[in-house]
Amino acid sequence: MYTLIGSPTTRAFRVLWMLEELGVAYDLVRAGPRSEAILAVNPGGKVPALMVDGETVIDSVAIIQFLADRHGRFTFPAGTIERAQQDSFTQFACDDMDSACWNYAKHSFILPEELRVQEAKPSFAHDFARGMEAFEKRLGDRQYVMGDEFTVPDLLIAHTAGWAKACRFPWPEGKVSAYFERVRSRPAFLKAVEIREAGKA
Repeated sequence: MYTLIGSPTTRAFRVLWMLEELGVAYDLVRAGPRSEAILAVNPGGKVPALMVDGETVIDSVAIIQFLADRHGRFTFPAGTIERAQQDSFTQFACDDMDSACWNYAKHSFILPEELRVQEAKPSFAHDFARGMEAFEKRLGDRQYVMGDEFTVPDLLIAHTAGWAKACRFPWPEGKVSAYFERVRSRPAFLKAVEIREAGKA
C-alpha cells in the first residue's frame, strides 16, 4: 500500500496519475506545500511525497520513475539505450516545459510581489515555444515519445502541457497537439482528473 501526500492540483497529480495507470492500492492525503502533513515527512515542505515500506520518497519525477521501475511498467530497463533516450525525454519535460511554466507562475503569483518581474514572462513563453518546435521533430509520427508504448516522460510531458495552457503559452498545432490530446485521454488520466476535481467540492 502506498500513501501519497499532496494536493492533486500540484505536481502530486503526476503521482496520482501513475498510481491509477498501475492500478495499485493507495491512500491519498490531500495536503498543500508547507502544510503540517508534508513538513512531517519532508523538511523542505514541497509536495508530493510518497510513503512506501516505512520510507519517504520525494519529488514527483523521482517518485513516478521509482513506481515504474518497481512494477516493471511504463519504462525501459536501466542501462539500456532505450532507457537513456527515455530519460532524455524526461529531462526535456523538466528543462524545456516545467521550468518555463514554473518561472511564469512564480512571476505571476507565487513570489512576493516586490520580487516579480513582469517583463520576464514573455521570455518563458518563448522558451516553451522553442521547446515545442524541437519536440515536434523528435516526436515525428510516433504515438508516444518512445514508440507504441506509454512511458514515464509521456506522463510528465502531457501533465505539464496542461500547465502551459493555463499560462496561455502559444499552443502547438498538428502532431504535437494531437499527441497531447491522445495522452490526456487515457482512462487513468481522466480518473486522476476526477479525483482532483472531487477534492475541490
